[in-house]
Amino acid sequence: MTKQRALQAAFVLFSLGGYIWLGYFTVRTSFIQVLLLYFFLFALYLLIIRSGAFSNNWKIAIGAALFFRLSLLFMTPNLSDDYFRFIWDGLLLANGHNPYLVLPSGFLQGGQVVPGVDQALYAHLNSQSYFTVYPPVCQFVFGLSAKICGGSLLSNIVFIRIFMLAAEFGTLILLGRTAKLLSFPPSSVLLYAFNPLVVMELTGNLHPEAFMIFFLLLAMYLLFRERPIYSALSFGLAVGSKLIPLIVLPLLIKRLGLRKSLRYFAVVGAAVLLLFAPFLNVQSISNFFGGLSLYFNVFEFNASLHYIARWIGYLIKGYDTIAVTGVALSFISLIAIVAIAWREKAAGWQTIFTAMLFCLTAYLLCSTIVHPWYLTPLVVFSVFTRYRYAVVWSALVVLSYSAYQAFPYSENLWLVALEYAGLAAWMSWEMLFKKDLKDPTDTART
Repeated sequence: MTKQRALQAAFVLFSLGGYIWLGYFTVRTSFIQVLLLYFFLFALYLLIIRSGAFSNNWKIAIGAALFFRLSLLFMTPNLSDDYFRFIWDGLLLANGHNPYLVLPSGFLQGGQVVPGVDQALYAHLNSQSYFTVYPPVCQFVFGLSAKICGGSLLSNIVFIRIFMLAAEFGTLILLGRTAKLLSFPPSSVLLYAFNPLVVMELTGNLHPEAFMIFFLLLAMYLLFRERPIYSALSFGLAVGSKLIPLIVLPLLIKRLGLRKSLRYFAVVGAAVLLLFAPFLNVQSISNFFGGLSLYFNVFEFNASLHYIARWIGYLIKGYDTIAVTGVALSFISLIAIVAIAWREKAAGWQTIFTAMLFCLTAYLLCSTIVHPWYLTPLVVFSVFTRYRYAVVWSALVVLSYSAYQAFPYSENLWLVALEYAGLAAWMSWEMLFKKDLKDPTDTART
């Protein structure tokens, strides 16, 4: 066995052991265990990326990346309890109810009977008093899963995960093809393929960013291949999975021109409306956007600028000013995104992912809530840029899980500060001091 093959085998075996231990034998209340296992996996990830052991073995690398994900097929999500809401929404949809019209806290008291929707499932929901915020692509997957699997938790988990695995497989293939189109080496894709945050949060913990990433990347690939209509339809599916892709639409105006971009936006809008059509009425729209508004003026988790603004608010007002600062920061992020799009000097396809990276970074830094899986699109975008701060952030964000050591959940703000201090230090180095990163069109790898 050559040294390269030995390194590959060691990486696969040790990583597989780490994923199985973290996925099947760890609970999020055991923060130290989560931290040590995650950093162990991340150290292996950095070692294999830096060693270049898979650089000339594209098929083996993708096989290993899929193998890690498949090893979690029967895992019950352990770092997030969002999946209970997926199953709840799916059971409602499978039994003829519009999930956007059902408030969990009032449904059971109303005397309506849906097989599997019971007090035991309700007790695990983390959003009992809020309407669902999961867009229609997610709802279709949840509903199909419930239709086939009924009320069995594990069967629903496995069924939904199969869709996640399919999306991740598609993403890996698209990353390889996009790398070829943009003249990036195939090894760049390993930044995403082997990233522990991506593996654990998308495949392991079932977060629908997997669908959004696949459809968004497909939309970009189709644009590169000059198929704008199909691209716009795929972009609509990305928005129908998570609304986040809407923030990068302004980046297309300079690249497509005003007339073509307006046509593109119209097709995206039509696709989104078509996806929402089965659920559409005034009340469901109100409930959906009412639920989303909570992310700006109620929910708080692992924030950066918002926590600074909140601290100032306490000093001045004596209470949490999220109702004001949350909305203000959302406007600031909007202004930042428009400014990025407006001020781009080299607005070509070669730089689109750099601009997308900066837009999403601005949005997340202004957000009141930043769950770890929110960073997975950043990791995707960074593949086709010279910036690596998203990879650093994907390592540091595990510190946010310290909040789940006890119930009710309580954040350790020192660890939050450590996470963002590390991010700020690395970003400053990349933006200000590492001069060779200034030109995002330079595709040489470090």
